[in-house]
Amino acid sequence: MGGSMHMIEESLKLAYGEDSEFIKDKRIAAVQALSGTGACRLFADFQKRFLPDSQIYIPTPTWSNHHNIWRDAQVPQRTFSYYHPESRGLDFAGLMDDIKNAPNGSFFLLHACAHNPTGVDPTEEQWREISYQFKLKNHFPFFDMAYQGFASGDPERDAKAIRIFLEDGHQIGCAQSYAKNMGLYGQRAGCLRE
Repeated sequence: MGGSMHMIEESLKLAYGEDSEFIKDKRIAAVQALSGTGACRLFADFQKRFLPDSQIYIPTPTWSNHHNIWRDAQVPQRTFSYYHPESRGLDFAGLMDDIKNAPNGSFFLLHACAHNPTGVDPTEEQWREISYQFKLKNHFPFFDMAYQGFASGDPERDAKAIRIFLEDGHQIGCAQSYAKNMGLYGQRAGCLRE
């Protein structure tokens, strides 16, 4: 029921790195999923079942199906500032204010790279500040990683946000999709990790 173990093992290496201590120490739970959409849905159902009073903060804007996935799992949604239309860039101040003002222990949906639909991502330094604030607030980061390797051409670079959060000691969730970066739309290949 967990899917192909070989596919999961290789997915973990792609996301966390070949020499990841998390992989070596077997500290990651993962299952094969029906692409990123299926992985997001599994996580939303997990969230509803084990933390029924929780909610998810979703960036404004985001891929429209994110709203459907968490709504169908009956997880209440809030939004957080992300895109600044006038500058066509990140609304970093608004994002940080929303993170600081969310109740402690909130769930946040983050795009690991190539934010959909804007393509705007935090810098490495901004990711570090976001991670630090998450740590202070005990927030749970859930990454949707649909474009690893496709965004910059470098899978290592595109996984940087996830690795920053892991280095900072966060427990994370991650939906990994191979539809765009490997052209596997028809195969619906993906992975969910925690």
